[in-house]
Amino acid sequence: MKTLTSLIARNTLRAATLAAIAVAAFAGASSAQARDNVQLSINVGNPGYVQPAPVYVQPRPVYVQPRPVYVQPRPVYVQPAPVYVQRNGAWGDRDRDGVPNIYDRNDRRHPHHGHRDWSRGPNGDADRDGVPNRFDRFPSNPNYR
Repeated sequence: MKTLTSLIARNTLRAATLAAIAVAAFAGASSAQARDNVQLSINVGNPGYVQPAPVYVQPRPVYVQPRPVYVQPRPVYVQPAPVYVQRNGAWGDRDRDGVPNIYDRNDRRHPHHGHRDWSRGPNGDADRDGVPNRFDRFPSNPNYR
């Protein structure tokens, strides 16, 4: 149910719209003149450059079974250590100086030809450096000969 005021308002609005369109058409037609330098320019506003949103797509996982790896071990060559045999002679040589123990001046187990105190006297060797005391300048110091 429409009321009278709503119908009047509606008709008035329609009439005002038609009048505005007619005035605009008349104003546009009156400004047009016959010339040879007529230019038409239509500008549409450019919003500028809009960067698109970044798109990230995660790659699908790739499952690859690795190839079997076989490494042949290198051969191991073991060479035994050389064995050195030294003959000490019939009387032995404890200190390995080349003199048999029975004749060695530095051997404490065998006193030199019956001397009880083998380190004293002119034929003894007090510092056990291999030089008899009579030829040794420092008979009690083994660091000097």
